Amino acid sequence: MRFKYQIAIAIVAVVLTNFALAQGDVYVADSNNKALSVTWSGGSKTIEGVVGSEGEITRELVDFDGSKALHYENLASRSPFEAYFTLRRHDGEVVIDCIYVSIRNEQDGILINKAVCGLDHPLAEGYEDVVYEFSDQWKSSTANIVIAQLLKTPPMSLEVKESKFGGAEFFRIYKSQKDLSTSVPEAVLKKEAKKYSFGSSLVFSVYKFDELASPAYLDVSSEGLEKKFIRYDRDSVNKLF
Repeated sequence: MRFKYQIAIAIVAVVLTNFALAQGDVYVADSNNKALSVTWSGGSKTIEGVVGSEGEITRELVDFDGSKALHYENLASRSPFEAYFTLRRHDGEVVIDCIYVSIRNEQDGILINKAVCGLDHPLAEGYEDVVYEFSDQWKSSTANIVIAQLLKTPPMSLEVKESKFGGAEFFRIYKSQKDLSTSVPEAVLKKEAKKYSFGSSLVFSVYKFDELASPAYLDVSSEGLEKKFIRYDRDSVNKLF
């Protein structure tokens, strides 16, 4: 009986191990060699030149939205600039699925928290340059916002409309000069006379790569960027009112 019991335990252990391997790939960053290794049940792949620091530029593997991503930060930029590249695997290839950016317009300090998904861009050296295909356009759209009322004493709040979404309008409300530099402006949805505030939570407007005119959903980080985001599509936004 004891022998059969030990066999049963061994079988369960193998099943649980295989189940665990099937749940997700294992990512390991080697900053010294600037390489990222991905291992899964039945294979592995190493991509060189995608992590590591150089000067004021940092690229590192982090937890983001409950999964793994590459964090890119450029302190040499004229304004604070960072991006998160979420990763996934297609068979034996590792690809970038989404790019989440948190940047400031260098002319007026307007915050840009946006993302684009569905990229399926192969992960390779120089991957960070892909972000400029979108960030330049987003910064251009915020270049002509008048911030004079925030510079008064006392300052007057500034509402910046970012998009229409699910029958509502999405705003970021700046209440002080700090909101143009270090603080996060209040994120608010408005629908007719009703209002819903996300407070100081970090809210990303997320777009599909082939539809940049209007966001597909909002991702809200209320417990830290490493935790799973709360996602609002158009239907769930309408239920907030």
